[in-house]
Amino acid sequence: MIFFACGRALCAIALGAVSFDFFALLNIFLSIVMGTFLLKDDQHLKAFYKCLAETICQICADSGQGGMQCLIPFMIMTLLNVLMDFIQRMAFLSIMPYGIFLAGSEISQASAVYFACSIYKQIRMPPGDNEMGLSGGYNYDRVNRADAPAQQGFHDARAENTQPGHFSIFQGQGQRLGS
Repeated sequence: MIFFACGRALCAIALGAVSFDFFALLNIFLSIVMGTFLLKDDQHLKAFYKCLAETICQICADSGQGGMQCLIPFMIMTLLNVLMDFIQRMAFLSIMPYGIFLAGSEISQASAVYFACSIYKQIRMPPGDNEMGLSGGYNYDRVNRADAPAQQGFHDARAENTQPGHFSIFQGQGQRLGS
């Protein structure tokens, strides 16, 4: 995605179409930054992440943003980039060096959305659907499990301290406001 975005920017500069393609290139750059923060621990992107974290994205890095919490924003932003580029710039595929980089950027962004969606589906897998048969996922019931061990030596003193009939709600004198 980085290669095609740089090639697309250079072709836009050479063709004098920077004013037309400026915001699309800015959106691709934002997707690349989100992808870099998503993969901040990757050995190939570690130097680029460090450069971003020490310069323009320092506030994001200092607040601890990055990792898997960037998955959904990355996926949504990149999907919107793909759709908008497809709708607005399909006529420019015939302009040759720019068309090659436009097509490459579309394909790379679409594949990034596909892989991000695949990762999201693996993370949100319901219990019992994985190959190991382990429970987990978003609807994991920790309290009402049938295989939970019985509680041994558990004594709840709160049950003994309640005395039914001793306290009745809305009975008594009380205080009126304003009198």
